[in-house]
Amino acid sequence: MGSTDPGDPTGQLVAVVDRLALEAHFRDSAADRHWQIAIHLWPALKAITSRTGRPTGSLVATGVDADMLAGVGPHPHYPRDPRRHLTFHAPIPPTTQWPHHDLPGHPLGSHDDPGRYNLVLLNLAFHDAALLDPDRRTRLGEYHREVLTSALDRTTPGGLTAALASPVFLDHPDFDVRRVIAERADLVGAVRLPAGAMRPHSHAEGPTDVLILHHRHPDQPGPGIPASIEVTAGTRPGHLNEYWLDNADHVLGRLDLSESNAFTVLPGREPLGRLLQVAFDQIATAAVAILTTGPSTSRLAPPPGPSAESSPVAPGDVPRL
Repeated sequence: MGSTDPGDPTGQLVAVVDRLALEAHFRDSAADRHWQIAIHLWPALKAITSRTGRPTGSLVATGVDADMLAGVGPHPHYPRDPRRHLTFHAPIPPTTQWPHHDLPGHPLGSHDDPGRYNLVLLNLAFHDAALLDPDRRTRLGEYHREVLTSALDRTTPGGLTAALASPVFLDHPDFDVRRVIAERADLVGAVRLPAGAMRPHSHAEGPTDVLILHHRHPDQPGPGIPASIEVTAGTRPGHLNEYWLDNADHVLGRLDLSESNAFTVLPGREPLGRLLQVAFDQIATAAVAILTTGPSTSRLAPPPGPSAESSPVAPGDVPRL
Protein backbone atom coordinates (compact mmCIF):
# COMPACT_ATOMS: atom_id res chain seq x y z
CA MET A 1 0.00 0.00 0.00
CA GLY A 2 1.19 3.50 -0.73
CA SER A 3 0.51 6.88 0.77
CA THR A 4 -1.93 7.89 -1.97
CA ASP A 5 -5.65 8.38 -1.30
CA PRO A 6 -7.63 5.54 -2.96
CA GLY A 7 -10.34 8.06 -3.85
CA ASP A 8 -7.91 10.44 -5.55
CA PRO A 9 -7.63 9.81 -9.33
CA THR A 10 -4.04 11.02 -9.31
CA GLY A 11 -3.25 8.72 -6.41
CA GLN A 12 -4.85 5.82 -8.25
CA LEU A 13 -2.71 6.54 -11.31
CA VAL A 14 0.44 6.69 -9.17
CA ALA A 15 -0.44 3.33 -7.61
CA VAL A 16 -0.99 1.76 -11.05
CA VAL A 17 2.30 3.08 -12.44
CA ASP A 18 4.22 1.92 -9.38
CA ARG A 19 2.63 -1.52 -9.57
CA LEU A 20 3.64 -1.84 -13.24
CA ALA A 21 7.23 -0.92 -12.36
CA LEU A 22 7.39 -3.48 -9.55
CA GLU A 23 5.82 -6.23 -11.67
CA ALA A 24 8.16 -5.54 -14.60
CA HIS A 25 11.20 -6.07 -12.38
CA PHE A 26 10.30 -9.75 -12.00
CA ARG A 27 8.63 -10.24 -15.37
CA ASP A 28 11.37 -8.99 -17.72
CA SER A 29 14.80 -10.60 -17.62
CA ALA A 30 17.92 -8.48 -17.12
CA ALA A 31 20.33 -11.40 -17.54
CA ASP A 32 22.31 -9.78 -20.35
CA ARG A 33 22.92 -6.66 -18.29
CA HIS A 34 23.76 -8.66 -15.15
CA TRP A 35 26.43 -10.48 -17.11
CA GLN A 36 27.79 -7.25 -18.55
CA ILE A 37 28.07 -5.79 -15.05
CA ALA A 38 29.87 -8.91 -13.81
CA ILE A 39 32.37 -8.73 -16.69
CA HIS A 40 33.50 -5.27 -15.59
CA LEU A 41 32.91 -5.58 -11.84
CA TRP A 42 35.13 -8.61 -11.27
CA PRO A 43 38.42 -7.06 -12.51
CA ALA A 44 37.83 -4.25 -10.01
CA LEU A 45 37.09 -6.66 -7.14
CA LYS A 46 40.16 -8.75 -7.96
CA ALA A 47 42.35 -5.65 -8.23
CA ILE A 48 41.19 -4.45 -4.83
CA THR A 49 41.80 -7.79 -3.11
CA SER A 50 45.16 -8.48 -4.78
CA ARG A 51 46.66 -5.00 -4.30
CA THR A 52 45.58 -4.68 -0.67
CA GLY A 53 46.89 -8.10 0.34
CA ARG A 54 43.51 -9.29 1.56
CA PRO A 55 42.90 -13.05 1.62
CA THR A 56 40.67 -14.49 -1.06
CA GLY A 57 38.54 -16.71 1.20
CA SER A 58 34.92 -17.39 0.28
CA LEU A 59 31.95 -15.55 -1.17
CA VAL A 60 28.19 -15.70 -0.89
CA ALA A 61 25.93 -14.58 -3.72
CA THR A 62 22.20 -14.01 -3.52
CA GLY A 63 19.43 -12.71 -5.76
CA VAL A 64 18.17 -13.20 -9.29
CA ASP A 65 21.06 -14.19 -11.59
CA ALA A 66 23.36 -14.38 -8.56
CA ASP A 67 25.41 -16.98 -10.43
CA MET A 68 26.06 -14.46 -13.19
CA LEU A 69 27.17 -11.82 -10.70
CA ALA A 70 29.56 -14.47 -9.33
CA GLY A 71 31.08 -14.86 -12.79
CA VAL A 72 29.28 -17.94 -14.09
CA GLY A 73 28.47 -16.99 -17.67
CA PRO A 74 25.18 -17.48 -19.50
CA HIS A 75 24.38 -20.87 -20.97
CA PRO A 76 23.07 -20.75 -24.56
CA HIS A 77 20.43 -23.41 -23.87
CA TYR A 78 19.46 -22.34 -20.34
CA PRO A 79 16.50 -19.94 -20.29
CA ARG A 80 16.68 -17.29 -17.58
CA ASP A 81 13.74 -16.87 -15.21
CA PRO A 82 13.68 -13.31 -13.79
CA ARG A 83 11.91 -14.68 -10.69
CA ARG A 84 14.50 -17.40 -9.95
CA HIS A 85 16.23 -16.37 -6.74
CA LEU A 86 19.58 -18.02 -5.95
CA THR A 87 21.66 -18.08 -2.78
CA PHE A 88 24.92 -20.02 -2.57
CA HIS A 89 28.47 -19.86 -1.25
CA ALA A 90 31.74 -20.71 -3.01
CA PRO A 91 35.49 -20.08 -2.85
CA ILE A 92 36.55 -16.74 -4.31
CA PRO A 93 38.08 -17.60 -7.71
CA PRO A 94 41.78 -16.93 -8.42
CA THR A 95 42.61 -13.51 -9.87
CA THR A 96 43.78 -15.10 -13.13
CA GLN A 97 40.55 -17.02 -13.75
CA TRP A 98 37.71 -15.67 -15.93
CA PRO A 99 34.94 -16.53 -16.40
CA HIS A 100 34.10 -18.69 -13.40
CA HIS A 101 32.14 -21.43 -15.20
CA ASP A 102 33.43 -24.12 -12.82
CA LEU A 103 32.62 -22.20 -9.65
CA PRO A 104 31.62 -24.84 -7.05
CA GLY A 105 28.50 -23.21 -5.63
CA HIS A 106 26.92 -24.80 -2.55
CA PRO A 107 23.68 -24.09 -0.66
CA LEU A 108 24.23 -22.11 2.52
CA GLY A 109 22.72 -24.60 4.95
CA SER A 110 24.68 -24.57 8.20
CA HIS A 111 27.47 -22.51 6.58
CA ASP A 112 25.56 -19.23 6.90
CA ASP A 113 27.64 -18.09 9.87
CA PRO A 114 28.04 -14.42 10.85
CA GLY A 115 31.26 -12.89 9.61
CA ARG A 116 32.18 -15.90 7.52
CA TYR A 117 32.53 -14.43 4.01
CA ASN A 118 35.17 -12.18 2.47
CA LEU A 119 32.85 -11.12 -0.38
CA VAL A 120 29.08 -10.79 -0.55
CA LEU A 121 27.33 -10.26 -3.90
CA LEU A 122 23.74 -8.98 -3.82
CA ASN A 123 21.13 -8.41 -6.49
CA LEU A 124 18.53 -6.50 -4.49
CA ALA A 125 14.90 -6.72 -5.55
CA PHE A 126 13.35 -3.71 -7.34
CA HIS A 127 16.68 -1.94 -7.78
CA ASP A 128 15.51 -0.47 -11.12
CA ALA A 129 11.91 0.28 -10.19
CA ALA A 130 11.20 4.00 -10.63
CA LEU A 131 8.51 4.60 -7.98
CA LEU A 132 6.37 7.73 -7.82
CA ASP A 133 4.88 7.34 -4.34
CA PRO A 134 7.26 8.96 -1.80
CA ASP A 135 6.25 6.57 0.99
CA ARG A 136 6.79 3.58 -1.27
CA ARG A 137 10.24 4.92 -2.22
CA THR A 138 11.08 5.27 1.47
CA ARG A 139 10.07 1.67 2.15
CA LEU A 140 12.22 0.53 -0.77
CA GLY A 141 15.23 2.36 0.68
CA GLU A 142 14.56 0.85 4.11
CA TYR A 143 14.27 -2.64 2.63
CA HIS A 144 17.60 -2.27 0.84
CA ARG A 145 19.14 -0.98 4.06
CA GLU A 146 17.93 -4.05 5.94
CA VAL A 147 19.25 -6.50 3.34
CA LEU A 148 22.60 -4.68 3.21
CA THR A 149 22.74 -4.87 7.01
CA SER A 150 22.24 -8.64 6.80
CA ALA A 151 25.00 -8.77 4.18
CA LEU A 152 27.39 -6.98 6.54
CA ASP A 153 26.50 -9.53 9.21
CA ARG A 154 27.76 -12.21 6.82
CA THR A 155 30.89 -10.30 5.80
CA THR A 156 34.13 -10.66 7.72
CA PRO A 157 35.62 -7.34 8.88
CA GLY A 158 37.83 -6.13 6.04
CA GLY A 159 35.61 -7.86 3.48
CA LEU A 160 33.63 -6.36 0.62
CA THR A 161 29.97 -6.25 -0.35
CA ALA A 162 28.98 -5.51 -3.96
CA ALA A 163 25.29 -4.83 -4.50
CA LEU A 164 22.85 -3.81 -7.20
CA ALA A 165 20.64 -1.37 -5.31
CA SER A 166 18.01 1.27 -5.86
CA PRO A 167 19.21 4.89 -6.09
CA VAL A 168 16.74 5.57 -3.28
CA PHE A 169 19.26 4.10 -0.81
CA LEU A 170 21.96 6.71 -1.53
CA ASP A 171 19.74 9.66 -2.45
CA HIS A 172 17.01 9.52 0.19
CA PRO A 173 17.07 12.75 2.24
CA ASP A 174 16.66 10.88 5.55
CA PHE A 175 20.11 9.74 6.68
CA ASP A 176 18.50 7.01 8.81
CA VAL A 177 18.01 5.07 5.58
CA ARG A 178 21.83 4.75 5.49
CA ARG A 179 22.86 5.24 9.11
CA VAL A 180 23.22 1.62 10.25
CA ILE A 181 25.32 0.84 7.15
CA ALA A 182 27.50 3.95 7.55
CA GLU A 183 28.23 2.99 11.17
CA ARG A 184 29.78 -0.32 10.00
CA ALA A 185 30.97 0.12 6.43
CA ASP A 186 32.46 2.61 3.99
CA LEU A 187 31.29 3.26 0.46
CA VAL A 188 34.49 2.75 -1.53
CA GLY A 189 32.79 3.18 -4.89
CA ALA A 190 29.51 3.29 -6.79
CA VAL A 191 28.29 3.39 -10.38
CA ARG A 192 24.87 4.64 -11.46
CA LEU A 193 23.48 3.07 -14.63
CA PRO A 194 21.06 5.00 -16.85
CA ALA A 195 17.30 4.69 -16.55
CA GLY A 196 16.03 1.63 -18.38
CA ALA A 197 19.51 0.12 -18.77
CA MET A 198 18.62 -3.08 -16.93
CA ARG A 199 15.36 -3.82 -18.74
CA PRO A 200 14.97 -1.76 -21.94
CA HIS A 201 11.41 -1.12 -23.11
CA SER A 202 10.07 -2.10 -19.69
CA HIS A 203 8.01 -0.33 -17.04
CA ALA A 204 10.93 -0.91 -14.62
CA GLU A 205 12.68 2.09 -16.12
CA GLY A 206 14.61 3.50 -13.18
CA PRO A 207 18.39 3.84 -12.91
CA THR A 208 20.38 1.24 -10.93
CA ASP A 209 23.32 1.69 -8.55
CA VAL A 210 26.18 -0.76 -8.21
CA LEU A 211 27.63 -0.24 -4.71
CA ILE A 212 30.93 -1.50 -3.32
CA LEU A 213 31.09 -1.39 0.48
CA HIS A 214 34.04 -2.15 2.75
CA HIS A 215 33.14 -3.70 6.11
CA ARG A 216 35.25 -1.92 8.73
CA HIS A 217 36.84 -3.67 11.70
CA PRO A 218 35.03 -2.97 15.00
CA ASP A 219 35.86 0.48 16.42
CA GLN A 220 37.77 1.38 13.22
CA PRO A 221 36.96 4.93 12.04
CA GLY A 222 35.91 5.49 8.47
CA PRO A 223 34.08 7.91 6.19
CA GLY A 224 30.91 5.82 6.10
CA ILE A 225 28.48 6.89 3.38
CA PRO A 226 28.17 10.43 1.98
CA ALA A 227 25.13 12.53 2.78
CA SER A 228 22.28 13.31 0.42
CA ILE A 229 21.87 17.03 -0.19
CA GLU A 230 19.28 19.20 -1.88
CA VAL A 231 20.19 20.07 -5.46
CA THR A 232 18.21 22.41 -7.69
CA ALA A 233 17.64 21.38 -11.28
CA GLY A 234 16.19 24.33 -13.13
CA THR A 235 13.65 25.66 -10.67
CA ARG A 236 12.85 22.40 -8.88
CA PRO A 237 14.73 20.90 -5.93
CA GLY A 238 15.63 17.25 -5.56
CA HIS A 239 17.96 15.20 -3.37
CA LEU A 240 21.21 13.71 -4.63
CA ASN A 241 23.99 11.93 -2.79
CA GLU A 242 27.21 13.92 -2.56
CA TYR A 243 29.09 10.94 -3.97
CA TRP A 244 27.70 11.73 -7.44
CA LEU A 245 28.76 15.36 -7.20
CA ASP A 246 32.31 14.29 -6.31
CA ASN A 247 32.39 11.42 -8.84
CA ALA A 248 30.40 12.65 -11.82
CA ASP A 249 32.18 10.19 -14.14
CA HIS A 250 30.54 7.33 -12.26
CA VAL A 251 27.11 8.50 -13.40
CA LEU A 252 26.84 6.74 -16.77
CA GLY A 253 24.70 9.36 -18.44
CA ARG A 254 23.21 12.77 -17.71
CA LEU A 255 21.47 13.47 -14.42
CA ASP A 256 17.96 14.83 -14.76
CA LEU A 257 15.15 15.49 -12.30
CA SER A 258 12.08 13.35 -12.93
CA GLU A 259 8.47 14.45 -12.47
CA SER A 260 8.51 12.80 -9.04
CA ASN A 261 11.45 15.05 -8.02
CA ALA A 262 13.80 12.07 -7.89
CA PHE A 263 16.98 12.21 -9.94
CA THR A 264 17.18 9.88 -12.90
CA VAL A 265 19.93 9.32 -15.48
CA LEU A 266 19.42 9.86 -19.21
CA PRO A 267 21.58 7.57 -21.34
CA GLY A 268 24.27 8.98 -23.61
CA ARG A 269 25.70 7.75 -26.89
CA GLU A 270 28.83 6.03 -25.60
CA PRO A 271 28.53 2.23 -25.19
CA LEU A 272 27.59 1.27 -21.66
CA GLY A 273 30.23 -1.46 -21.48
CA ARG A 274 33.03 1.04 -22.06
CA LEU A 275 31.60 3.40 -19.41
CA LEU A 276 31.36 0.54 -16.90
CA GLN A 277 34.96 -0.47 -17.54
CA VAL A 278 36.32 3.04 -17.00
CA ALA A 279 34.22 3.65 -13.87
CA PHE A 280 35.14 0.35 -12.21
CA ASP A 281 38.83 0.87 -13.05
CA GLN A 282 38.69 4.26 -11.33
CA ILE A 283 36.88 2.77 -8.33
CA ALA A 284 39.48 0.01 -7.96
CA THR A 285 42.33 2.54 -7.98
CA ALA A 286 40.59 4.76 -5.41
CA ALA A 287 39.61 1.80 -3.22
CA VAL A 288 43.18 0.51 -3.08
CA ALA A 289 44.35 3.95 -1.98
CA ILE A 290 41.65 4.17 0.69
CA LEU A 291 42.19 0.66 2.06
CA THR A 292 45.99 0.86 2.14
CA THR A 293 46.49 4.41 3.45
CA GLY A 294 43.28 4.96 5.41
CA PRO A 295 40.50 7.40 4.47
CA SER A 296 39.77 10.81 5.88
CA THR A 297 36.79 10.65 8.23
CA SER A 298 36.01 14.34 8.59
CA ARG A 299 33.64 15.18 5.73
CA LEU A 300 31.34 12.19 5.84
CA ALA A 301 30.64 11.88 9.55
CA PRO A 302 26.96 10.98 10.06
CA PRO A 303 24.68 13.65 11.48
CA PRO A 304 23.77 13.35 15.16
CA GLY A 305 20.76 11.33 16.15
CA PRO A 306 19.77 7.86 17.27
CA SER A 307 20.57 4.89 15.09
CA ALA A 308 17.71 3.55 13.03
CA GLU A 309 16.46 0.22 14.26
CA SER A 310 16.88 -2.64 11.83
CA SER A 311 15.86 -6.26 12.05
CA PRO A 312 17.69 -8.92 10.00
CA VAL A 313 16.06 -9.59 6.65
CA ALA A 314 16.85 -12.54 4.45
CA PRO A 315 17.63 -11.38 0.89
CA GLY A 316 14.95 -13.69 -0.45
CA ASP A 317 12.23 -12.05 1.65
CA VAL A 318 10.82 -9.65 -0.93
CA PRO A 319 8.62 -7.01 0.72
CA ARG A 320 5.29 -5.72 -0.41
CA LEU A 321 5.97 -2.15 -1.43
